[in-house]
Amino acid sequence: MDAVEFLDVSGDIGLRVTAANMAELFVKAACAFSSLTTDFDKIEAADTMEIILTAESTSDLIVAWLNELIYNFDTNGFLCKEIIIKEFSQTHISATVKGETFDENRHEKGFLIKAATYHGLKIESGESFSSLEIILDI
Repeated sequence: MDAVEFLDVSGDIGLRVTAANMAELFVKAACAFSSLTTDFDKIEAADTMEIILTAESTSDLIVAWLNELIYNFDTNGFLCKEIIIKEFSQTHISATVKGETFDENRHEKGFLIKAATYHGLKIESGESFSSLEIILDI
């Protein structure tokens, strides 16, 4: 995750993510979220889940995407390790998420992230890059 930077935000955590395109940006943001919840290298891609989301804008889609991952961690303890994007547009994502359920005997507890927020949200895309800055409420 060399294109992910964690930002010092008072009381919260910020992410700055860069990627070659928008779909890769969503994958890197998801993996960054998982690395905040536990040691990413110890997560195994043992189970799968499908996530399909549609939103009004790309900004809405990235917030919904991260909040869906946060919801699945909060309710089922599901940690994501790999994401296979099946369909992607500026307002729609369909993905297979591989990972496993949090096991306190194998996974260290990281940050308890409550939500992805719109505060300070910046998402941009050019011909050969995409970038994101987002604040996660802890």
